[in-house]
Amino acid sequence: MDVGNSLIPPTGRAILKDVPIRVGVIESIPFTIVTNVIDESGQNTTKLTGYVPDLIELLADKIGFIPKIQLAPSNQTYSGLIQVVVNDDYGIAIGDVTVIATRRELVDFSNAIFDNSLRIIMGKTSDVTIELLSFLKAFSRNL
Repeated sequence: MDVGNSLIPPTGRAILKDVPIRVGVIESIPFTIVTNVIDESGQNTTKLTGYVPDLIELLADKIGFIPKIQLAPSNQTYSGLIQVVVNDDYGIAIGDVTVIATRRELVDFSNAIFDNSLRIIMGKTSDVTIELLSFLKAFSRNL
């Protein structure tokens, strides 16, 4: 099939419906608040509340992925958070991470989500190469 002559519109994004994604978050009040609660069975569990868990729920509803939220250890450094995304321990991470050149070489960042440096950190995508004169391929000498 010749992709250039297809009448099917591109979707423009990966389909993530029903795909489980490990989401790493760091405790950062008021964005991610960690509290210990006792569940219905009497077990002591950790509950996450705040802006980031609400954002993850909204994204999951809109995109359709299944979030597996994991709280990063309290001693996790920002550079370490970047590294666990690079190592694919987390599919994405959300935190108030400052974008610097060395980090940008390893991962991609969303735009700032809030007035501070709260961002979504995701694995680096492959660069797309486009030929400078590719727009001329539509023309032919045989017209």
